[in-house]
Amino acid sequence: MKQILLLLILIAGSLSAQLPTSNLIFFAENGEKFYIVMNGIRYNEEPQTNVKVTNLQPATYKVKAIFDDASLGQVTKTIPLDPAIEYTFNIRTKKKTEVGQAIKRASRQVQRDVNMIDSSEVDAEQPEIYVMRFVSETPLMVAAPPPAYAPAPTAVVVQNPPPVQQGRVTQQTTVTTTGTPTAVVAPGAGVNMSVNDPDLGVNFNMSVGVPGAVVGGSTSVQQTTTTTTYGTQQQVVPVQQQQQVYVMPGYNGPVGCPWPMDQSTFANAQSTINNQTFEDNKLQVAQQVLGSNCMTSAQVASLMQAFTFEDTKLQFAKFAYGRTFDIGNYFVVNNAFDFSSSVDELNAFIATQPRR
Repeated sequence: MKQILLLLILIAGSLSAQLPTSNLIFFAENGEKFYIVMNGIRYNEEPQTNVKVTNLQPATYKVKAIFDDASLGQVTKTIPLDPAIEYTFNIRTKKKTEVGQAIKRASRQVQRDVNMIDSSEVDAEQPEIYVMRFVSETPLMVAAPPPAYAPAPTAVVVQNPPPVQQGRVTQQTTVTTTGTPTAVVAPGAGVNMSVNDPDLGVNFNMSVGVPGAVVGGSTSVQQTTTTTTYGTQQQVVPVQQQQQVYVMPGYNGPVGCPWPMDQSTFANAQSTINNQTFEDNKLQVAQQVLGSNCMTSAQVASLMQAFTFEDTKLQFAKFAYGRTFDIGNYFVVNNAFDFSSSVDELNAFIATQPRR
């Protein structure tokens, strides 16, 4: 019995080892240094502001970010990993909005009026609270398994030939040969050749002429051959093969645009947007990039992190919806919002768009 149980454990371990691995990236928005501990194992010996953990087996991980500055505390999160995906998380302070602060102040004022708290505590500053927020996920390149059968050889498809045409094809070839200097006087000469076969429907004539004399300078002989053929001819026109289309691994949903940006081009575009100083300029550049390109839902969610204001994020999310390849995955952009009301407004906007 023990041997059977051990065998099952070994088989399960072997199968899990064959699954494609995943990566996790953590970075601190404000440059705080931290350690990453997952399932009780610390993954960086020195505190860093950016930690990347690679070759993780698909599983659920208990992640803890422990700040080097003990006064900042630590952040925890449970993260399930799918195979062949690279996830990015942002460690930052919990954002405080004007609406949320107003509600908090009003609540504390009411508590003070009914003598629930001392008045000196009403405007006291609360310590910063850190959170770990999902930013994006990117499929990793996985080597495809060898095909179970040999692919069919590529064939050139041709159109049906046009009707057979009776006619004459004449081809004339001229060859000029230059040799060493000489002086030659020779009479003109010519050769005629004719082949006529009624059974095959071919009549072939050839005429070869040599000029009468070449005097002085280089030897130069010009030979002209004329070929006339009576018979049939047909034209073969190759058909152009269709261009391949982009296929996202594991995605079979609706498509909003034909071919998303590759990661290198997207990284350059994201860097250009982040280098803008003002919010309006960032939005203008982001819309310019999307105006002539196609993106994935994860790339849109990543770009939304460049914006500070909730209204700007919502405006960009609406603009990007019709220019996103995997619009069936568009729910991932919800993680970039700070308020559920923004998610509701985006869903109401999507409901008005034509179904694809």
